[in-house]
Amino acid sequence: MIHEKQVRQFCAIHCVNNLLQLSEDSDCVENEGVSLSGGQRKNIIKEWSCHGRLLFRQQWLRGSDLHTTRSDVNNTSRSAERMNWSVVATQSEFDDIADEITNRELRLMEGNEPMTPGSNDCTLVEKQSARTLSFTQRVRSRHGTPIWGNYSYEVLETALSRRGVTIEYYRVEADTSEITSDTIGFIVHEEETSADSQSYLRRLGSRVPIIKNLCKGGRHWWAVTGVKRSCFLSDNVNGFHVKEQKDYGKEWFLIDSNLNHILTLSSDNDLMDSLTDLQSRGALIFCCSPSPTLKK
Repeated sequence: MIHEKQVRQFCAIHCVNNLLQLSEDSDCVENEGVSLSGGQRKNIIKEWSCHGRLLFRQQWLRGSDLHTTRSDVNNTSRSAERMNWSVVATQSEFDDIADEITNRELRLMEGNEPMTPGSNDCTLVEKQSARTLSFTQRVRSRHGTPIWGNYSYEVLETALSRRGVTIEYYRVEADTSEITSDTIGFIVHEEETSADSQSYLRRLGSRVPIIKNLCKGGRHWWAVTGVKRSCFLSDNVNGFHVKEQKDYGKEWFLIDSNLNHILTLSSDNDLMDSLTDLQSRGALIFCCSPSPTLKK
């Protein structure tokens, strides 16, 4: 399982990667112990599934000086590039998203019309405009802070939507809550409770004007996921190799970037008990599922 550990306040970035089991590794064959002898022509296939249900598949053709890539979403012809399912989340991406959202808010506050998706070159113009934000504007943004991260819900939501995942508020109700078949995981927001040296420095800096904007804490995001990633070889170089589907059970994995270990829950009932406990402690819970364009 992919378990990215906490760096500064980049928990939102780690949360996306942990939820979707995304990794920086460029060659899953080498990283997951699959051997490929020299000169062989093989399909290298990487799959993401949730409880035995295929979510996304990506294929590389390797060997005989060939290196091509093809992707597939739920065995359909929809554009995987548009979904960006397998693209790992990075600080650069999250900083750009935070700047773009901040820029839109500033335009509204100044009485300007917001940029709309229908306008010409909207995305390019908005990104260029976002890069003109001053350091003070970035420091005062409620969507992220320079160097430290500490990204908002809106940034997290945007990053997930780019990967074909919807997120919505989820409240556990006694005897009525259930986990639908489309659910791939949950995102949990809790107040920061760590007492390490970084959190101490942030609390100290939060008393200093201007500097306090760099030291905002409290936004800790972490994931509960049912997603698993696998990597294997196939001799079928003309198309996707279909593996025999197995019953993977109902395991859920609690992956908190502040912790050194992954907690495994063996059933939906165990998960609901855990979510109920988190909710009683004041945590906010959000349910994640594939967007309609990814569903069969």
